[in-house]
Amino acid sequence: MINKGFFTLSLVVLISFSPTLAAEEKPIKEVSEDDYIGEVPRVLTVSRLSQSIADAPSAVTVIDRETIRASGIVDLPEIFRLVPGFYVGANAGFVHNTNHAVSYHGMTTAYAGSMQILVNGRSVYSPLYGGVQWSELPIAIADIDRIEITRGPNAASYGANSFFGVINIITQSPLDQLGASVSATYGDGRHEAFARYGAKQNDLSYRVTAGYRDDDGIDNRYDYKRTRLLNVQTDYKLDGKNTLEFELGVVNGERDDDESINTTRYFEPRSRDINNHYELVRWRHNGSENSDFSLQAYHSMDKSDDRIDSVNLTPPFTRLVSPTLQINNDIEMERYDVEAQHNFSLSPKLRGIWGGSFRRDLMYAPHYLGNNKTDQFDLQRMFGHVEWRPFSKVVFNAGAMLEHNDFTATNISPRASINFKINPNHTVRFGVSTASRTPNYLEEKFNTIIVIPRVAPRLPYLAAFVVDAGNLEPEKIVSKEIGYLGDFGKFKLDTRIFRDDIHDYIQSSTDHDFTAPGFTVVKNPSENTNGGDVVIEGFEAQAKWQVTSSTNVLLNYAYVNIQANETETARNITMSMPSSTFSGLLTQRLNPQWDASYAYYQTSEVTALGDGGYVGLARRSDIRLARKFKAEHVSGEVSAVVENLFNEHYQEFADYNTLKRRARLNVRLDF
Repeated sequence: MINKGFFTLSLVVLISFSPTLAAEEKPIKEVSEDDYIGEVPRVLTVSRLSQSIADAPSAVTVIDRETIRASGIVDLPEIFRLVPGFYVGANAGFVHNTNHAVSYHGMTTAYAGSMQILVNGRSVYSPLYGGVQWSELPIAIADIDRIEITRGPNAASYGANSFFGVINIITQSPLDQLGASVSATYGDGRHEAFARYGAKQNDLSYRVTAGYRDDDGIDNRYDYKRTRLLNVQTDYKLDGKNTLEFELGVVNGERDDDESINTTRYFEPRSRDINNHYELVRWRHNGSENSDFSLQAYHSMDKSDDRIDSVNLTPPFTRLVSPTLQINNDIEMERYDVEAQHNFSLSPKLRGIWGGSFRRDLMYAPHYLGNNKTDQFDLQRMFGHVEWRPFSKVVFNAGAMLEHNDFTATNISPRASINFKINPNHTVRFGVSTASRTPNYLEEKFNTIIVIPRVAPRLPYLAAFVVDAGNLEPEKIVSKEIGYLGDFGKFKLDTRIFRDDIHDYIQSSTDHDFTAPGFTVVKNPSENTNGGDVVIEGFEAQAKWQVTSSTNVLLNYAYVNIQANETETARNITMSMPSSTFSGLLTQRLNPQWDASYAYYQTSEVTALGDGGYVGLARRSDIRLARKFKAEHVSGEVSAVVENLFNEHYQEFADYNTLKRRARLNVRLDF
C-alpha cells in the first residue's frame, strides 16, 4: 500500500506546478529565493573558523530562520526532525517529563548527555544529568537566525560531551531586528505570547524580548508547563576595531512532574518551581585582516524548588512511624566560564585558531548527592585548529582539545580531515574524529537512600538505595566518515557513510546481592560502571531542491545500525535508534502574500533506553498556511498550523506518550 504521507507529498509537489487559483493581490514586497530554505554559505561552529560547508572537517546541517518559519514549530527541539540521523521524542521520561528527548545515532534516553548544546557559543547542558531542559531555555524562536548542527564528534572544538555532535543556536543581531513586534499563538493545549523591541542609538544597538508560554502536554500525563522569559542582547561598537556584546536571559515558571508512570505509585504528582538566568559579556578585537581576538565570560544559574510527597504507604507496608514521607529535591546548578580565542592567518593557504577556557560548576542536590553540601567541578581546556590548502583542490583540517577535569583527569580529543574538490561543485571528504564523554553527576556521584521508618525497633527499616562508587572512565568514541557534497545548481546533495566505535560505555547495573543490617530493601541499589563496546554504522543523506522559483523541497534520510553486547552495555541498546528515518519539507510560495508548507516525518520502530520503551513505525504530517499583510503603519503575518494531520494519534519515545492531532493559529504584528 502506498504510504499516505509520501502520496500527499507527491500530490502537493504536482499541485505546486498548477496555476494559482486565487486572484493576484498587489504585491507587498519582492520575496527573494533566500526567504525559502536559503543556503547559508558559511558555517562557524565546526572548527571555530568561518568556512564553507564544503571546506568543513565534519558533516554539518544549517537550519536558517526561514526553514524554522516554514516548519511551523513552537517547540525548538521539533526542528531537529529535519536533520538526518536525529530522533526526537516529545515529553520523554519520568523525572523531567515535560522535556523532549533529542538524540543522534542512538543510545536515546530522556536525559541524553552525548550532544553539546550551545546558544551563541554558551554551553547549556546540565552537569547533573547531562541533558538540556529545552522548554526552559531563555530564547524565543523568532529571535533565532540559524542553527548549525555538527553531525559527528566535535570535541576537538568544544570538548567533552561533544560526543555525537554539537548544536549551536545562533540568534540574530539586534541590528537585524529594529522596531517593535508582538506575536500570539493559540491552539490545542498550547498558548504563548511574545513582544520584542529593538533599537539603535549611535554605536549601541539592542534587543529586548519578553514572552509567556503554557502547554497542557499529553493526555493522561502530569506534564503541564508554564514559563515566562526575558532576553536582552546588546552590541556596542567601541571603535573601528573593538566591539562589546552583552546578553541576559531569565526564565521562571512551573512544570509538573510524576515519577510513577505505568508502575506502582509511591509518590504524588507535583508541580515544581523553576528559575534560571544567565549573563554573558564578550569582547571582540579585530587586530588586522589576518588576526582577531575574542574574550567571553558568562555565568548561569538553574534553580528548582521541589518537595516530593509520598502517597499513603500503609497499604503495602505495615507498622510505619508515619504513613507518608517527604523528600527534599531542591536543585541548584551554577556555572562560571571564561574563554579566550585567537584567530589568525599566516598566508592565503594557512590559517588557524587557538584558545583556552576555564569552567567551574557548583552543584547542590541533596537528594541525588546524599548530603547538603555544594559540590564543585572544575574544567580547564586548551584547543587549536588549522586549515591548510596545499593545493587549490585540497583542504586539510586538523585540530585537538586538551582537557583536565575533576572527574576523569586529563583527556585529549584530536580530529583530522582532508577534503578533495573534484571541481568547484563536487567535494569528497575523508575524516577521523575522536571525543570523550565525561560522566555527569548522576553517573559519578549518585548517592542516595530513601528510608521508611517502622514503629517497632525489632522490625527492619525499609529502604531504597543508589550508591555509586565513582572513579568512572569517560566514554570514548572514534568516528570515521566519507562524505560527498554535490552542487548541481538548483539541486544540492550532502551524503556520508560513517562508523562510530564507542569504548567504555557507562552502564547502570543493579546489585542483587545487597544486604544491610537493620534494613529491608524495597528496591535493589544500582550503580554506574564502565562496560563494553558499541559500534554504530550507517548512511545519511540531505538534499535541497529548488524545483521552481516558488517551490523548494528539503529531504533527509538516515540508516543506522547499532551493534553491541547488551549484557555489557544496556538492554535494547541495539534498538535505541530507529534503523531508518525520513523527513521532508515542501515550501510553496503561492503569491507574494500567501505561502504554504507541508512537512512529513517517518521513523521506524525504536526502543529508547532508561524511561523509554518500544514504539512502532511512526508517521506524522504537518501543514502550514500563512498570509503576509501590510498597512500604513503595521505589517505582519497570520498563519495556521495543523500537526499530525492524517493520524488521530501516534506514539513517541514510549507507549505512555500518545500524540494527537493539534491545530493552532499565530498572529504577528511588526511596527
